[in-house]
Amino acid sequence: MMKCLYWGWWPMRILLACLLIAAAGFSLPQSSRDLRSRFGEPDVERYTAKNDIGLTVEYGSDGLACQIVMERKQPLLHSDQGQQYMSPEVVSALIDEIVPPDSRGPQTTTLLESMGCAEGRIDEYENVWIGRYSHNCIPLKLEREIRATVVFKRHVCPVSRYAQLHD
Repeated sequence: MMKCLYWGWWPMRILLACLLIAAAGFSLPQSSRDLRSRFGEPDVERYTAKNDIGLTVEYGSDGLACQIVMERKQPLLHSDQGQQYMSPEVVSALIDEIVPPDSRGPQTTTLLESMGCAEGRIDEYENVWIGRYSHNCIPLKLEREIRATVVFKRHVCPVSRYAQLHD
């Protein structure tokens, strides 16, 4: 009788082991290749630029950049505590690299918003909007840029909040 009970548990153990292995297989991290084959090309990507600055790029239907956000690289899921700043010189160099001054077209408008230590400046050009957001309290810090944005004015790009300001 003991022998029958012992052999009776083996199929159950094998089944349980198979279920555990299958469950572990479903929870494994997905590679970029796996996700692309399953869902297609991404419409947003993040790159690491100079001095640990992250560039998050949203693409249009033509595969070209529509919107770029530059900010200090941080985990995707993060708290808003402890703002990390960037050097204005590094941000300016990145903006010039991404959208050289001669490709912007003539400058048409500048919007400056300032509230306490926070300052936002949006420069509108014929082909692009460039926004920069800073912490400008005295004493002025070397690294004070919070975020910079580049928004291209192209018909395949999603409507930007900058465009909505001018309607």
